[in-house]
Amino acid sequence: MRSLGKNRFNKEGLRIGYWKEYYPNGQLWIKGFYKNGKQDGYWEYYYENGQLRSKGSYKNGKQDGIWEYYNYNGEIL
Repeated sequence: MRSLGKNRFNKEGLRIGYWKEYYPNGQLWIKGFYKNGKQDGYWEYYYENGQLRSKGSYKNGKQDGIWEYYNYNGEIL
């Protein structure tokens, strides 16, 4: 996977703010927020075909709360 766009780092080189990362074909792979290098807040993951794969929240780098997962055709698992 590769990062594109205005992804940012703090002085220590840790990821911060809103991030998007893409598959080599240019399709969105993930999007969400980093706080001091750890995933924090709402995140979405996608299949290479653009279909939503999962969504949910992180708190201090760990999954938090209820997550939803989908198959390759978009049906909830």
